[in-house]
Amino acid sequence: MEQGNNNRVRNILIAVLIVLITGTIFSIGFYIFSTQSKMARLEKEREQKPNIVQDPNMISIKSVKPEVANSQKKDSYNNTQSRPKTMYEKAMINRMASVENELNSYTPDNTSSCDEYVGYRVSLHNKWDNELNQIYKMLMASYPDSQKKSLKNEEIAWIKERERTIDGIRSEASDDCSANIEIENREIDTIKARAIELAEKYDRLN
Repeated sequence: MEQGNNNRVRNILIAVLIVLITGTIFSIGFYIFSTQSKMARLEKEREQKPNIVQDPNMISIKSVKPEVANSQKKDSYNNTQSRPKTMYEKAMINRMASVENELNSYTPDNTSSCDEYVGYRVSLHNKWDNELNQIYKMLMASYPDSQKKSLKNEEIAWIKERERTIDGIRSEASDDCSANIEIENREIDTIKARAIELAEKYDRLN
């Protein structure tokens, strides 16, 4: 009877061992199968990706970007080509900025007399007149004969208009001081505007 019990226990242990071994084998097999399935799926996806880019019915974003970049480069190049190489106007304005700041700091309130104040306005007038004469000579040196004649006639007409304006101010002014102040301020604005206009013409040549 005791031997029968031992046989029964041994059979139970063998059955349990078989179940454990079978479960382990099954788990390993399932892990290997899952791993192989994942690898096969990834490989399939990698193989399909090139077909998406090469499909002629679909536009790849990567293929569009270089065209946009090239277009932007062309636009930038064209803008650079159309931009004047010489920036004489900008250089002139920068050059005169410090002169204007200094001479414009004088007012009728911080000068001792009308003549002193007008003297500072005349100085600024003369500075802009020098700039105008310089850019006029540069244009005359650069223009062909036909444009030289046109510019000369234009300048004569401009001077005559200035003279008419000055005469009008003198005739309407109540006294010499106010007339001189208004004339010099008008002259500064008129000559500065003309100098900038001619500088723009010069920049378009270069």
